[in-house]
Amino acid sequence: MSSKWPDAAPVEGKQTIFTISCGNTHLYWASHDVILSSNNANNYDVFAPTLFWRTPHISDEDMTDKEGCKENATTRQEASNDNNGSLVGVLSRMLPESPHDYIFGEAAADLPNGTTDAAAVVTEEMALDQSQKRSVEKISIYVVSSNADQLTKLQKIFASVPSNFVVLDGNDFFTKEQGRYDGMGTDRLATLFGAVYLHGNPALVFDGGTATTYAATNRVGRLLGGGIGPGIQSKLCSMSNNTDALPKITANEVLDRVKEAEVSGKPLPTFARETKEAMMVDIFQEYAGKGRNVIEKWLEHAYDVMDDDDQKQPPKGTKYNDKRIVTCTGGDGDILHGLLQPFYGGVIEPPTTPTASQGKKLKYEVQLHKHLIHYGITAVLKMRFLAKNKAKFSNTGETHVGKRVAKVFDVETDDGDNIFRGSVAKEIVIEGGEKNYRINYDDGDAEDVSNESLIDMLDLYKQYGEKKRAESKPRNGKKKTTEAKPKINTKDKSNINTDDKKPQSLLAPEFPMKSAPKKHTSGVAESGKVPAAKKARTKDDVKDMVQSSDPKSFVNKRVAKDFDGVCFFGKITKYDDTEPPPFWHVVYDDGDEEDYTSRDLIKALKHYKKHEKDDKNAAD
Repeated sequence: MSSKWPDAAPVEGKQTIFTISCGNTHLYWASHDVILSSNNANNYDVFAPTLFWRTPHISDEDMTDKEGCKENATTRQEASNDNNGSLVGVLSRMLPESPHDYIFGEAAADLPNGTTDAAAVVTEEMALDQSQKRSVEKISIYVVSSNADQLTKLQKIFASVPSNFVVLDGNDFFTKEQGRYDGMGTDRLATLFGAVYLHGNPALVFDGGTATTYAATNRVGRLLGGGIGPGIQSKLCSMSNNTDALPKITANEVLDRVKEAEVSGKPLPTFARETKEAMMVDIFQEYAGKGRNVIEKWLEHAYDVMDDDDQKQPPKGTKYNDKRIVTCTGGDGDILHGLLQPFYGGVIEPPTTPTASQGKKLKYEVQLHKHLIHYGITAVLKMRFLAKNKAKFSNTGETHVGKRVAKVFDVETDDGDNIFRGSVAKEIVIEGGEKNYRINYDDGDAEDVSNESLIDMLDLYKQYGEKKRAESKPRNGKKKTTEAKPKINTKDKSNINTDDKKPQSLLAPEFPMKSAPKKHTSGVAESGKVPAAKKARTKDDVKDMVQSSDPKSFVNKRVAKDFDGVCFFGKITKYDDTEPPPFWHVVYDDGDEEDYTSRDLIKALKHYKKHEKDDKNAAD
């Protein structure tokens, strides 16, 4: 089916959503393990991808029925290969373990060597049986495609399991009113939308693939346009195919030479004395020069030049890219990322005389994000889910005046409860016929909130109710505090990260034309109350150590975490900051694994310090 909202929007419940980009050479996949409700949909990372992988294109042979002998299978892959050419067998071979278990169940895991258990071969019946065990039965798949043949094959494959297959088009990312022109590729629009989601407007994306493209938005999210040219491999292949003397250079050769230059500190020379280097350095110089010119023009149009758009308001809730982040993505994104760094990232020789782009601090920051397109799809799913819930909420015809609400604020209170209660005082009709709601808080403050915020505040009040009576002081004079921040309880060792900051909108922080609202909003509350001052914090040695140390210094450190009252020990095996947000990977002694945020790490180090004497593997 084509994209059709709101029916195609994600539904509430615990589920794994799949996003796929059909490229010219591969299929690029991501799974999103989510627990969706109207109460948590505004959280920034609730839709975030949790696993990325890529697979070769689906061949015509994969789609053709063929005879096989499944009783001789000894592994899941062999079983799937021999599964009479079934489409579920093709799907099985393309999935990593966790997504595979989600669709087919753990019974479809690898067969032990030497067994002939035909029941472990994936079947449509397995997928149907597993779907009935999930809270959300049908799998949701959202696809962006620049390859019609692969899109058709994927549709047929997923039709063999209970699923909703949704194809996104350009209008799902940018409308004509926002500057989208006919013929602009959906993949380009999705990657640009991903950059807006991560960094805000204005946005600029360089995408290095079969073609190298760039696209940009201005301050209010309007498309400025972009450019398209041959990719690095396309240029190299063109030279070798159209001449007799020039050699073929593989993608791995290019990457190896770039890495060698970066590691050794010896860039490719401008006057190369070897044919392959001469071919590469010329192409790299072209990209480095063109890229800088594009960036300078983007800074001029998006930040420096005032036009009619600058008098408009940005899309509601969007971030503002105040750091002037330029994003590189795609198969050759890491090469482009290097070439756009100061002094060309050491890939090629910089000018002897510093230019405006060299020799002084750059006016922009270049970041690499290999999976940007999946974050573009993430942003669409989030917006559509919120819009669907808003419509359901607005169409009830029910008045909300007088209802009790609650909201978390990033302030410290004497009793440790930073959830503030209040009541809906009145409805306010704003431009376009939408409603805002005046909230009078119990402490005398007030603010106006949107439909979306009111949904969250009503749900939060249902969850926590009225403020509990203050607890008496313990004998030592210290006050008891409770962590009042809402959290989601999930199964053992799942990692749901909740932010310490106040609730954010879809793409918060806000565009700087308007200051972000604080609890006491000027012009709304007339009480004249000043929010309570923050209490002085006691020194937190572990937190200070984590914040001031090299993140990689914690690799091989022992940690501990409580699961259902049992203390589990483990070890940090790596630190990964290749994509936001960075994390520490932990392997527990019982074989389970999870990723830590900095907040998780601080808690785990403190817990280990408390229980270190019980760690039997402390010397490992």
